Formats: sequence, C-alpha cells, structure tokens
Amino acid sequence: MKRVGILGLPQSGKTTLFEILMQGAGAAAPPGASAKDRVGVLKVPDPRIDRLSAMFQPKKTTYAQIQFVDSAAAGQGKPGKGADLFAGVRQCDALVAVVRDFENPAVPAIHGVDAARDLRELEAELVLNDLAIAETRLERIEKELRIGKKEAAAEGAALARCKEALESEKPLREVDLTPEETRLLRGFQFLTLKPLVVILNQDDDSKRQPPKLGRGALAVALRAHTEREIVSLPPEERAAFREELGVTEDGLSLVIRACYELLGLISFFTVGPDEVRAWEIHRGDSAVDAAGEIHSDLARGFIRAEVIAYDQLVELGGYAKAREKGLLRLEGRDYKVHDGDCLEIRHNA
Repeated sequence: MKRVGILGLPQSGKTTLFEILMQGAGAAAPPGASAKDRVGVLKVPDPRIDRLSAMFQPKKTTYAQIQFVDSAAAGQGKPGKGADLFAGVRQCDALVAVVRDFENPAVPAIHGVDAARDLRELEAELVLNDLAIAETRLERIEKELRIGKKEAAAEGAALARCKEALESEKPLREVDLTPEETRLLRGFQFLTLKPLVVILNQDDDSKRQPPKLGRGALAVALRAHTEREIVSLPPEERAAFREELGVTEDGLSLVIRACYELLGLISFFTVGPDEVRAWEIHRGDSAVDAAGEIHSDLARGFIRAEVIAYDQLVELGGYAKAREKGLLRLEGRDYKVHDGDCLEIRHNA
C-alpha cells in the first residue's frame, strides 16, 4: 500500500482536501507525527472491480488501498531547526501540494492569491529542509574521511551532487541519479526526491489551467469547496449534481489517478467465487512480481500465469466462455503485466 503526504501553506485548503478524500472515514495521527497530522486509508475506486464483482458474485470484494497523511501546515518553522514539521510525511512514497487559487472573503489570503508564488514558497521550504539534511550528513562524512574511514566516500559524493542541486534551488526529483546513488540516498527520505502532485484549489470562477511542471511532478485543478459540498450529499444524488455543475470527475478519483500516474502504478485482478481483488504493482513489473505481490510463496513456486484482459473477460461473460474460445493465455515469469490483466498463478505447492 502506497502512502501519500498532503502539504500546503496555511489557508490553502489542505485539510479540506483531506476531508474530501476521507468522505467521512475516521483519521488518526500517524506514528512519530505531530498531533496535527492525520492519516486515513482509502479504497481505490475502480469501476472494473465493481463490474467483476457483479459478474462473479464472490464472497468477498477487495479494492486496492492507498494511505493519505494530512500534515501540519507548512511555512511555520525554520528548516533544520527544532521539531520536524514534515515528520508525518517523510516516509510517504509521494507528496500532494495544495496551492490556493481561490478568493474567499471569509478566509482572506493575507498576501493575496498567487498560486505560482505559493508553490514556489512551498517548494523552497522543501528544498531548504533537504539541504539542511544533506549538509549535516556531509559534515559527518568529512570527519570520517579525515580519520581514514573511506566507506562513506561514495555516499559523500552522492550527497555533494544533491547539495549542489539544492543550493541552485533544484528539486532532487529533477537530478539524474544513478541506481547506486538512489540506493545510497534512500535512507535520507529527501522530500524533493519524492514525486509531487500539485492541486490547484480553485473556486467556481477560476479559469487558470494547471501548469506543466518539471520531471516527477504534475498539476491538476480541483474545486475543493464545491467537491466538499458534493460529497456531503447522499451517494445516489452526487452524479446528477456533478453533471449539473459540469464536474467531470470526482475529487477522490482525480487525486488517486494523478498519484498512480506519478508513482507508475497499475492494477491487476484476481477473480474467483471466493474473492474478486485488485492488486497494485509498478508498470513494467513481471508476472512473477505480480505473484509475489499476492504471496511470496507464489513467486517462489511460480510456473505460469494464466492471463486474460479485463475487457475480454467482461465481453465473454466469464472464464468458461474464454476457455471455450481459447483466449486464456499462459505466460512465463518474464511476462510484463498490463493494467487490467486478470491473472491466475500456477505454482508448485
């Protein structure tokens, strides 16, 4: 299960976004985080799972899950000094930055509404936080090297590259790191190395289009106040209200889709009378990787994967017709799983 941290300056609508994502679900502070941090685990909405469940009528239907952490507001502390305001999101796989792009006299913007400026300010705080970590570790490495401990030389070289980029205000996600450098830096949990989804929190009059960002980042627009009103309605009334307002996609699906895109995630399915289930893996993962996601024993004893695409299975109405038409494929361990594949793993007991 992937974890996504939500960041934002005060009055950005960060907590409103978290409430939209939770849609009434409970939330608690994650381990090691401040009392202002909250975490919630969500089912990933997927109409394909709904359709498969309706077809097979399993005893249990299980959706993929994603965790969101609502952190304390940024812009309220000095990077590298005192309590770590980003402790709650440091172990997340990706970050969501909520940027204010709306006018509201009831919630005044002290310095005016300027989404581009606020994004620069938030990104600058992340850069300075990472820079403080890199500099602290480099000081220790320099001492180790002076007394003849050469083991940290490679780590020091990687950190020096990071320090150079951060001093030029460049996020680490835009730095070309080698696989070895990525491994050496993993434990530092650098914030600017994480994929970043920027949410432009707009009102009904906003016309601004989401900007194109650098590598490892993307921006989407969301009318958070309107979306919160929609999710407060009974579920059966929401679709009609969205259509009336011209809202083409619900906020939950919009944010999760953006996170999946940046993290390079896809879904495959296992289908049967006991359970219909969605699993998440990275794009490009193999059949044996998918087997390991289900259970490590399946990966160790992997023989073949029986595969059919979701669209084919639904069109044929089930596995019986698929077998009759010879559309079930047997794939080896190196087969690259596609989004929507339905898999059955054959393995040694």
